[in-house]
Amino acid sequence: MAESARQAKGAHEAQTLLASAARTVTTGTGGTAIRLPVAQGYAFVLDVTNAATDADDTLDVYVQTKLDGTNWVDVVHFTQVLGNGADAIRFVSKIAPSAAQAEFNNATALGAAAVRHLAGDEWRAYWVVVDPSGDNATFTFSVAAIPF
Repeated sequence: MAESARQAKGAHEAQTLLASAARTVTTGTGGTAIRLPVAQGYAFVLDVTNAATDADDTLDVYVQTKLDGTNWVDVVHFTQVLGNGADAIRFVSKIAPSAAQAEFNNATALGAAAVRHLAGDEWRAYWVVVDPSGDNATFTFSVAAIPF
C-alpha cells in the first residue's frame, strides 16, 4: 500500500460512538459527544449482541449530530430491534453530506431505517429502550462510525 493511501486510511479509521454494554429501559439517553474527521461520507454500524428479552420490548438507536453547536439532529434511525432473543444482528447505515437534503422540522422524529444527509461538528449515539411489561428489558449493543 502506498504511503499516501496508508495516511489517508489512518485518518478514517472506525471510531466508537457508543461502547458495547447492556442497557435497560430509558426514555432516551445520549452517549458522549465526539468529533469525527471531515469526510465525504460516514457509515454507522449498530451491533446488537443480545436482545434476549420479551418480544414486545423495543430498542431504537439513532445517530445524531450538532449543526448549530446547540441542538442535536437525528441523521440515522436504525431499524427498530425487537426483544425476541434473536441472534446477534448488525445494521449498517450510510450518509453522504454532499447529497441533497430536503427541508425538515427538527422537532419531527426521523422514521426507522431512515437517514438525513447532514454532518455537524459533534456526533453521538442516542437510544430508547421500551419495556411495556416493566420486567427490566435489557439490550446489549454498540455503535461505530466509519468516515470515508
